Amino acid sequence: MKIFRFLFIFALCSCSTKVNQVLNFNPGEPLRVAVMPFAFVDSKGEFAEPDSSLLIDDVELVSSHPAANPAQFAYMTTLRELAKTGLDIVPASAVEAKLLHSGFGRQDLSFEVPKIFATSAQDICQKLLSCDAVLFGKVTEWDRSYYAIQSVNSVGLSLELRSARDGSVLFTSSIEDSESRGLTKGPTGFSDLVLEPIKGLDSKIIAELATRSIETALNPLRIDKRPEYLQTSPPAIYASAHTLPSGRLGSANSLKVLMFGSPNMQARFSIGDAVEQIPMVERDEGHYIGEFFPLAADSFKDQQVYVYLTDTYGRTSKQRLGNTPITIQH
Repeated sequence: MKIFRFLFIFALCSCSTKVNQVLNFNPGEPLRVAVMPFAFVDSKGEFAEPDSSLLIDDVELVSSHPAANPAQFAYMTTLRELAKTGLDIVPASAVEAKLLHSGFGRQDLSFEVPKIFATSAQDICQKLLSCDAVLFGKVTEWDRSYYAIQSVNSVGLSLELRSARDGSVLFTSSIEDSESRGLTKGPTGFSDLVLEPIKGLDSKIIAELATRSIETALNPLRIDKRPEYLQTSPPAIYASAHTLPSGRLGSANSLKVLMFGSPNMQARFSIGDAVEQIPMVERDEGHYIGEFFPLAADSFKDQQVYVYLTDTYGRTSKQRLGNTPITIQH
């Protein structure tokens, strides 16, 4: 018994946490952030396809079987924890929908993560989403090892927040954490001594470790009291289009603009800088439509159409339509 007690005390000191963080902005200032799907990288730092078996194990009876691989789990947990910060987070549904419809998705609806990481924050916020900065995340380690009567769970994560204005890095946070199960948790008998390490292999254990690690990684961004407007998500524009595939607008036709986004908002569209702030009507929940009839005096060429959605707090989201630019042809 004395031997077991000595081993328990020794193993209890084997856990380690390494954190490295740099903050280059005031987290209390308004900043709209789009969070990209997370990447999983190997020991060389190269992109790898996440293996769901790293999270979902087959230990009968003790496995909790969560339905997510490490990158997905870290991504979803980070989104939840960001609700405790002063950042204005673009809804994940809007981010994912735009990525999938902009050449960043596969047929199985997964994401081309290397392509996302190769895209600048400026391009993401100016061409795809309405945001001020982009958060990129990588799972750098996700390991469960079993050594006789002890198991070790290890998690590594890195986060980088990049400005859409100039591409500068606003915040970085990297963390490596591990937790042992077995002797470290002080089993009270031989049966516990054998079972506890096996429980340590359960995905629930590493999921809890990852959650704590993400909380630590995001700690510099937390604020004591969040502004009222942050209790709701900023306006999200999921899709938009206009009805002139040729881009030619004449006196005999009109330009109709359609938008699908957050419901109960103020919607409008513009045609470049030639025609601005045309109201749109919400016909069905989240479905907006607006129409422009050219006058004889109107004249412009190759003007891009933009749609805008504004909430009661004055927050506005903007999206450029992917259709052909508009030219008036009398």
